[in-house]
Amino acid sequence: MMKLNNYLKQKWIGQHRPLWLASALSCFLVACNDKQPTNEEANTKPAVANVVTDAKKQTQPNILFILADDHRWDLIGKYHPIIKTPNLDALADRGTVFKNAFVTTPICASSRVSILTGLTERTHDFTFQQPSTGIQESANAYPRLLKQDGYRSAFVGKYEIKISGEPTDRFDYYKPLLQAKTETYEGQELPQTYYIAELANDFIEQSKTSGQPWAMSVNFWNPHAHDRDQEMQYHYPEEFESWYQDVDVPPAKFSDDASFNALPEFLKGSIARDRWQYRYSTPELYQKMTKRHYRAISSVDRAVGMIYKSLEANGMADNTIIIYTGDNGYALNERQLAGKWFGWEEDLRVPLIIYDPRNKNSHGKEVEQTALNIDFAPTMLTLAGLTPPETYQGQSLLPLMSAEPVANWREEFFFEHMYQPKRALIPPMVGVRTPEWKYVEFYKHGHRQLYNLIDDPQEAHNLINSTKHQARAKEMRAKVSNYIKKYEDQRTEEVKNRPDFKNTWLPTGGVK
Repeated sequence: MMKLNNYLKQKWIGQHRPLWLASALSCFLVACNDKQPTNEEANTKPAVANVVTDAKKQTQPNILFILADDHRWDLIGKYHPIIKTPNLDALADRGTVFKNAFVTTPICASSRVSILTGLTERTHDFTFQQPSTGIQESANAYPRLLKQDGYRSAFVGKYEIKISGEPTDRFDYYKPLLQAKTETYEGQELPQTYYIAELANDFIEQSKTSGQPWAMSVNFWNPHAHDRDQEMQYHYPEEFESWYQDVDVPPAKFSDDASFNALPEFLKGSIARDRWQYRYSTPELYQKMTKRHYRAISSVDRAVGMIYKSLEANGMADNTIIIYTGDNGYALNERQLAGKWFGWEEDLRVPLIIYDPRNKNSHGKEVEQTALNIDFAPTMLTLAGLTPPETYQGQSLLPLMSAEPVANWREEFFFEHMYQPKRALIPPMVGVRTPEWKYVEFYKHGHRQLYNLIDDPQEAHNLINSTKHQARAKEMRAKVSNYIKKYEDQRTEEVKNRPDFKNTWLPTGGVK
């Protein structure tokens, strides 16, 4: 069994090979029960649970949910001309790719709570500077329901949210981490991305003898920028430093001065423009930072390969369902802006790959129907043979992975962003997207957008002032109002009785 020092000697081996083929990557993967992480949040290991003999537990699959921070939908090597993600490419070739996956709120905290609870931000009411989620919302978080049903439940990586109750209510193995460049593991300094993979591998090995199915959420910090490090922003293991140096990244769409100048003043003065200054404000800086962002994504891809090899080494690969996605989209100089928070495609769309080794009909499939982050909780519960709570607002994605056509799937969805920090301008917005149309309203600033996604998939032409499209704008605005009322009505009494979040919430009942 190769240990960590072998990794340190051979970390360049197999860096371009996919997880399904690169046996050389085994140097990353073997976990041992005597490992003692030194991170303050990760220095203990749970006792292995008693072996469960219930027949149901023997047939339930393991579920591995992998979340990358700020990984937008198109930055997968299989679909992108430059970025290299061999492990995710192999996962996509073997699994199901959802070509139209979106988040209902394009920021990490709210999106991650939506993933856990199956609820939109409008209903669960959580974002930065908000209280913990309510008792009922927390009780229905999918890891808690799986744990109650006999799953061993685990969480590793970025948490940065507040859920009512204790972590032990939801997780048997809980390793939350603040963002860092490196961590100490077995006396060796590792890039944090690899450290997260090693903690995940520890849990996999510990689960081997439990007799229980398990569900683990692995939340990578990468490729999120290190916001305080304006010079470098994105960090990655040193072996990726040479990646992408020999290519020129094409300009982002609408990254010319005219496109920026056409924006309303509040967007020009937003935090997205502030961060643009030290990420993309010159051609040289754009090349530097975009390539660093790509390398950070490639490092996540490498870590995915490490975890998969651990599944193979422990005899679990054939019964473990892998879900890979991002928590929101990410602007890379589009409209001379940086970050997320808005309603354009680069903000809302995320990659989504689901690989179920047991479901042959799902292998190599591409799905065009809309998938949302609120669908993950009901999907995982359904995979475990459980009935999702009626309060969930998402729906299981499993029918879309079957061989049969699916009728009456959603044709539209509501999205929003409600957080407004004190020291920077992030304008709140609401919107609705259908296959043909997108409507966005920045309701605090009196700015609206209407795009025809069929004729104008790049969202170049805002039709909100077109006389020809006033009826469509009115229809879409009414949809927004209806969704707001619907989702506010579905708040629990605990949430309904909270004071408004610093008076920044859109008035109950619709847009004004």
